[in-house]
Amino acid sequence: MTEKMPNMKMHREFAVTTHNAIWPVLDKDDPSDEELEEAMHMAHTSRYHWSKAGTIVNIARAEYMISRVYSAMGRAEPALFHAERCMELTEEAKESDESFQDWDIPFAHEVLARAHRIAGNKKECSKYRALAQKETDALEGEQDRKTVQGELDKFEC
Repeated sequence: MTEKMPNMKMHREFAVTTHNAIWPVLDKDDPSDEELEEAMHMAHTSRYHWSKAGTIVNIARAEYMISRVYSAMGRAEPALFHAERCMELTEEAKESDESFQDWDIPFAHEVLARAHRIAGNKKECSKYRALAQKETDALEGEQDRKTVQGELDKFEC
């Protein structure tokens, strides 16, 4: 048991560090191909480490980030795959993970909308963006609403 604890701590540190390092790339107006490729590798790295040291919702959030990066790269197939996985895990976390937050659902719908946008599925993009907006509007925390709304405001279908 004592051997696992340092590994859990290491996995968590790597997961958090790589996850947080992706946002500056996604927040850029025009990230370079090299920056996006590095962000993609960091997103997968974060996902791996969360699978060793996190909860279901941590893994769902890592799937979100992977999809976001693939959407930014214009790669529809992996963006859709990881967005759908994010939603599956988020729904599972809603029922069983005490770390689940009410903002996890609108973020999962937001990433599905983005992935469908990249895939050229305007109807699906609009559907998931509308769901994300409805859920965002219903969030209790003002800062949470602003954070999710900020991401929704960055794209149209």
